[in-house]
Amino acid sequence: MKGRPDISPKTVSRNAFSLAICLSFVAVASPDGFGQAKPKATSIEEKTKIHRLASANRSVYDAFVYLNRIPDKVEEDEEILDFTARVYSLLANQEGRVLIKLPKGMNREAYLGYKTFLSTDAEVRNGNCIVCHVPEKFTDLKNHALSEGGKALPTPSLRNMNKRKVDISKALRAKLVAAQKPGAPKDYQSIKLDKDDLTHLEAFLKLLDDVEDKNFRDLIIQAKVLDTSQN
Repeated sequence: MKGRPDISPKTVSRNAFSLAICLSFVAVASPDGFGQAKPKATSIEEKTKIHRLASANRSVYDAFVYLNRIPDKVEEDEEILDFTARVYSLLANQEGRVLIKLPKGMNREAYLGYKTFLSTDAEVRNGNCIVCHVPEKFTDLKNHALSEGGKALPTPSLRNMNKRKVDISKALRAKLVAAQKPGAPKDYQSIKLDKDDLTHLEAFLKLLDDVEDKNFRDLIIQAKVLDTSQN
């Protein structure tokens, strides 16, 4: 009969130490290993390689407001008219110094469309769009009836309309027709647009489709200055 192996305290100690080392290697090697530190979250600046970029939106419009340091959203408790006045003041200042920068994909027509979009009290070229389609989401998240006695429907966002297969030109024409009908909402009644205004607005709204991070940087580094000396 074989004798029992000698299990001394030294042997137990050595075995426990070896086991601990093995387990530590397993924890490090395993993707889900216990004790493994979670990977550091990548910041927006690191992902896009664009300094002081805070917004997660990635459209040509977002590149435009970034380049020109234009506020991209209405502040809490800020009235729409106060927001548009703030933006118009910045635009006027930069137009006067010929400093308006247009990202790749944006032209003069789209810039004019942006100003029409913002306009709320002009005698001509008054889009009044921003009253319901509030940046940054381009919706006020409210329900509106488009005709007297009509059903109130949620204000759709104007972002990524091309991806949603929205015919922007058709939608703008329908909006203008609705504005001219008896019993149209007050915000619709103040809309004053001609054919050129609709073309400009369409050009602007097409800038609200998101692009990939890698392409967003190109929009910014390939920007050009808009000649506003004759405006």
